[in-house]
Amino acid sequence: MTDHANKRPTPPHRARTRVPQTERIEATQRKIIESAQRLLREEGFKSATLQAIARGAKVSLGALQHHFESRDALMERLVDEALAPLGGRDGAGNVWPDPALPLRERAQFFVEQSWTHIYGASSYVTAWSLFFGCKATPSIFNRIDTKRTVEDERFFGMFVDAFPELRANHPYPKGFAASVFATLRGAGVFELFDISVAERHDELQALVETIVRACLPIEGGGLQAPAEKAPATRSRRKAGAAA
Repeated sequence: MTDHANKRPTPPHRARTRVPQTERIEATQRKIIESAQRLLREEGFKSATLQAIARGAKVSLGALQHHFESRDALMERLVDEALAPLGGRDGAGNVWPDPALPLRERAQFFVEQSWTHIYGASSYVTAWSLFFGCKATPSIFNRIDTKRTVEDERFFGMFVDAFPELRANHPYPKGFAASVFATLRGAGVFELFDISVAERHDELQALVETIVRACLPIEGGGLQAPAEKAPATRSRRKAGAAA
């Protein structure tokens, strides 16, 4: 006879929590992207094969190609990842300041956020490893270069929108925007070397000051584009010679 008094109750069955498909897809893609970034950063472009990336992400090659149909598509995604915070005003990592902020606060915000989320991040050095590595692979390099041309033009315009004082006070507003991004890119590449925290801080603060000064009018009518010199005519040269 069974002793029901000593029989332990069966614990209730716990239903397995299902992860939504979109979350699973995003998690897998994130593992693949991080594996590719790690290989590019530590071993270089040639070592970042699809097979090696799949091994690093602990997924099958077929699973990787399900998410990224080719190496070209994956490499383009890595560039997008590096520059994503420049793409708009919404979301984490956004670099664009509130237009209502005072000028100096806007400049400080832009430089600090750009450095933290883009140019000083390890993903940016990874992107440069990709740029240099794929130079010999036109199928990748040309697509990235075309994207860069379009995106640069958009980002320069967004910079001028964030600092509208440039339109009123600087003769070359988009040219100035290009020089700001060039400075940040150069600083980002130099992260490959041993740059002290104090040195980097001073460099970034100097860039903040440069942006502020470029936006301010100069006494006497502001910055003026240099006037083109009229070519000397033969008659004027003759007159000068005669004198």
